Amino acid sequence: MIALKQILKWTIICLLAFTSFNFFISADYDFERSIEINAPHFVVAKTVSDLHTWPTWAAWWANDTTIVTGYTGEEKGLGAKMNWSGSEAGIGALEIVSYSLDSMETALDFGDMQSSGIWKFESLENGNTKVTWGMTGEMPYFMRFMTMFFDAMAGPDFEKGLAGLKEVCENMPVRSSEITEVDETIN
Repeated sequence: MIALKQILKWTIICLLAFTSFNFFISADYDFERSIEINAPHFVVAKTVSDLHTWPTWAAWWANDTTIVTGYTGEEKGLGAKMNWSGSEAGIGALEIVSYSLDSMETALDFGDMQSSGIWKFESLENGNTKVTWGMTGEMPYFMRFMTMFFDAMAGPDFEKGLAGLKEVCENMPVRSSEITEVDETIN
């Protein structure tokens, strides 16, 4: 009986400590990663906005080969939607809620947690593109402690994903977004 009282006492103490600890931690998280890609920004933006390309460069599909992916909504760009289910990746969905050749925002739904994905495509003077991929959101109360580790946990996947995106974009045949006029007069 004494052992049961000790177990109950320490269980209550741990539960109160954990609850109190989460009370003082911010629920908000925000992190980002960047990379320079040797491709025009319109090529990078179009690749990222086509959700069908994500399994070729995003780290999660390499990490979990059981992922089953579905697509709805628009083919690409604003309104494009993707959902997935995998043994390690879990169940989730992503929708492009804002899109231009300079930036993109996605809404992510992981069931009990929603986040926003932020993309920025910046043209550099050398013709390359600086790509910034970030995530912002709010953790549920009992998960707030995760905000202290979220950058270290998800950041490496973002870095691998950006490296994969770099490889895909740099090996893609580039088509100019500019239209040129051709004079086809016959002499």
